[in-house]
Amino acid sequence: MATIPVRVSVTVVDEWGTEASTDQYAQCSDTNTVAAMETEVTAWINAIDAITSGYIKNVRLTLFPSLPTGVKSAAASGSRVEQTGLLGFNANGTAKRYTFDIPSISDGATVLNGDRVVLTALDPVAVLIAILTTVGTVLTWCNEHNQQINKFIDTMVGFHKKRKQLQRSSFQT
Repeated sequence: MATIPVRVSVTVVDEWGTEASTDQYAQCSDTNTVAAMETEVTAWINAIDAITSGYIKNVRLTLFPSLPTGVKSAAASGSRVEQTGLLGFNANGTAKRYTFDIPSISDGATVLNGDRVVLTALDPVAVLIAILTTVGTVLTWCNEHNQQINKFIDTMVGFHKKRKQLQRSSFQT
């Protein structure tokens, strides 16, 4: 039995439409069910609702499982999060494309061949596509609107700018 760190976030909206979020951290045994966590989160939401004069727009429950053994602990030389692999999918109930981003896509021969993503059956990208398009026993992979991903369409490499935000500061005179 392991303890998993958890974060519960709630977004509250005031009468002018201004949003603010607050987080609460917790711990959970890995033997608990999602339904059991949801019961306690619901009690927490009701307590927040009774205290705030705004309305609760959404709630997010985030689990922080341990990383699996063997996952890289340092970035490869030359890796850049701006070089992004884009995987396009169809989802049930919509004609719109769902695109999954892979930041810092590897230049390795099993991932990229020049400027093309390698889709050979047992190479890493094809394995990920198979995971996302196959219904598992626990997770059904979806887009942000909870529509199940059902078919891989295409892939490409793009470059997304990631600039460090200048530190905000104010000065009084």
